[in-house]
Amino acid sequence: MAGERVLVVEDTELLRRMYHDKLVQDGYVVGVAGDGIDALAKLRAEKYDLVVLDLIMPRMGGLEVLETIKADPNLKSVPVLILTNLGEEGAIERALDLGALDYLIKNQAKPADVAEKIRLTLDAFGTADGGVQPIRVVVKDREADAERLIEHAKLVRRLWCPACEVELALELFPKTDKEGWYDAHIVCPMCGREY
Repeated sequence: MAGERVLVVEDTELLRRMYHDKLVQDGYVVGVAGDGIDALAKLRAEKYDLVVLDLIMPRMGGLEVLETIKADPNLKSVPVLILTNLGEEGAIERALDLGALDYLIKNQAKPADVAEKIRLTLDAFGTADGGVQPIRVVVKDREADAERLIEHAKLVRRLWCPACEVELALELFPKTDKEGWYDAHIVCPMCGREY
């Protein structure tokens, strides 16, 4: 869909320009930021459908930006893809735990690869302004088939997020090809972690 808004957060000007140019060529509206503080300011000022986020940046790193995005009720539903370098496996794992959807290794991903990953992500999750929006349903512990769900999903803390200490929700994504049908998963409404 033309006109989807992507924010590229990358401190290396050459890479930032390469990603920007490729995404504009593909029909996206592209914002750029050179560090985390600038990125958060832009995210709060304008609506974006997806963020491409570098991890190592001056002033505020990508992990801190991601934590801030996922803690902000107005931003937490924006999908985030991580751009990183080889050797940052611990940071990648932490980013995925915080709610990033996926990652790309910079020296292995050409701008076309980044554009393809963005397209796949937006197709899967919709856009922030009118795409497929999830429906969150709270499942009450010890009611109906809650025990079977807890057992089947192997939930260690029953229906509670072990990190945030909040009640989990069942998130339903309407299927575009079958009205009344949904894809579902269990998610923490605070940190976005899936179970």
